[in-house]
Amino acid sequence: MTDKGVLKSKEGTPEEPDSVAPKVVANSEASQHGDAQSASPRYAVIIASYNRGTRIVPLVASMLRSEVADFELVIVDQSSNDETRRAVEPFLGDPRIRYVHSDIAGTSRARNRGFELTTAPIIAITDDDCIVPPDWLSRLAAPFEAHPEVGVVYCNVDAAPSEGPGHTPQIRFPQTRLIRSLHDIRPSQPLWMGAGMAIRRSILADVQGFDEMLGPGCAFSACEDNDIAWRSLVRGWWICENANATVVHDGFRTLEQLRAHGMRDFYGIGGTLAKYLKTGHLRIAAMVIPLLYRFGVAAPASDLVNGRSPRGLRRPYMLVRGFFDGLRAPLDRTTGRYRMRPP
Repeated sequence: MTDKGVLKSKEGTPEEPDSVAPKVVANSEASQHGDAQSASPRYAVIIASYNRGTRIVPLVASMLRSEVADFELVIVDQSSNDETRRAVEPFLGDPRIRYVHSDIAGTSRARNRGFELTTAPIIAITDDDCIVPPDWLSRLAAPFEAHPEVGVVYCNVDAAPSEGPGHTPQIRFPQTRLIRSLHDIRPSQPLWMGAGMAIRRSILADVQGFDEMLGPGCAFSACEDNDIAWRSLVRGWWICENANATVVHDGFRTLEQLRAHGMRDFYGIGGTLAKYLKTGHLRIAAMVIPLLYRFGVAAPASDLVNGRSPRGLRRPYMLVRGFFDGLRAPLDRTTGRYRMRPP
């Protein structure tokens, strides 16, 4: 640990993506046995960051305005420069905040590293381009208190004000909903967002963290935030869509960025859904069908009716391509995580 409270580690490339999983489980068990003997904070907040620089400052500042003071905040920075480190350095005098640099790419790997470095029984996750209100932690965690069966919670993600053509990814739940089994999954429901979610630490013994083949910077570069909940659901945990908690997402994307992210995201979604066909959880795998219909049939048909050339056809193509690549990727059926990079 360097001065100013910076916990800094330089990590090399692991021998295989699953290398973090045993550490996650071991740390989970250690925290469960040690909770009664140590002053573990009530909440952990994990932020994975990549080349965000000063744009991470509003998030950290908003966390320090939290009505709940009993938390630990870990920033796992995978940046190619030191701008993010310098941006957060003024906050590191607060003993609740830690900064770790990692050379290992991938949002899922960063979050799993955050699991290892924290001990709190409830783990909140948001993105480095978000802002949280003062009551975010207490509202987000309320379903865990009310229902011991709940393993994963998602909250609303509102878009920050923006200008110009483009879009900010967002989601809003009309009401709080408990998903108790696969039968409660709606194939046409929108995908949840990892920009506002929380995990009960005890589920890590079952799912061994995020699948390190999924998410930005990984082979299938999306849907890691949904996959960990689906794997928890398969193992008997509940999911909660919490309409009473909200984060603000300052993640505006231009039309050009939307096209680039769309290719990446649809490939990752396809690769993620494929694993559930392999394991026989067809309720989840079937989510590929309404996506294909919406973007491969309905949207192009609407363009033709309105006298335009069909747009966005590469999205369903990438969805199918990711799905078939996922079918070929080796899977650890015990944890539901992919084992290695697909051919």
